[in-house]
Amino acid sequence: MADYLKRFNERLRKRYAGCLVKVKDIEKTETHAKEYLNKLARAGLVEKVRWGWYWVPDNIKDSWDFFEKDKGFKIISCQTAASLWNNDFIHRDAYLLKVSDRSYGKALEEFAKRRGWRVQVEHSAKPTNYRKAGKLFVEDMDETIIECMSRWAFVDAFATLYSNRDRIKLEDLSKQSYWRRVRGTKIRVRQALEYGCHLINKLAGEDVFDVREPRLRDEYVKREIEEAVEKVVELG
Repeated sequence: MADYLKRFNERLRKRYAGCLVKVKDIEKTETHAKEYLNKLARAGLVEKVRWGWYWVPDNIKDSWDFFEKDKGFKIISCQTAASLWNNDFIHRDAYLLKVSDRSYGKALEEFAKRRGWRVQVEHSAKPTNYRKAGKLFVEDMDETIIECMSRWAFVDAFATLYSNRDRIKLEDLSKQSYWRRVRGTKIRVRQALEYGCHLINKLAGEDVFDVREPRLRDEYVKREIEEAVEKVVELG
């Protein structure tokens, strides 16, 4: 291998080992990045993921290890975030991430697919309501609960709410969820949340949450929430 290519590879590995890299970003410091990356890919030293994207190899144990090493901006979201907030009440082998760069999101999905990881990537132009957790960004607890409720992931939502009942202010959560809907229905997330909290109080035999019994007329949604709450209180 030519010396110039060896030096380029060394610089690349030193800064981006384990990461997905965008050709246009590397071109900012190396004019011939596209040519060099193509040659390294043919030599098996980097992996071409899709047009304009490469992966700089490093030892990765699993998907979580990759998520931590990869420098691309992503947020652990919804049920995946819930599993972190509720101590993995329900273990899931599928991961939901939010990204602000569509191109990066497509590269991330393709990379995960090649390795047999179940990763779903959603685009969010200006994501908010997240925090740093170790080496990753994770949705705030309140946003996680609301997202799960809106997607019918009631067990994940109430497990997060119940296991963190001393940390969460239901009044704030209700305000944030007022205009959000349970997908495919006219029911506000706030109504569904308050109905579930009322059931928790009944099953726990005490006022865990300061909430009145709300009106919820959709019998199917009510049954789904009831089953979720029963499971959470029984096992929590």
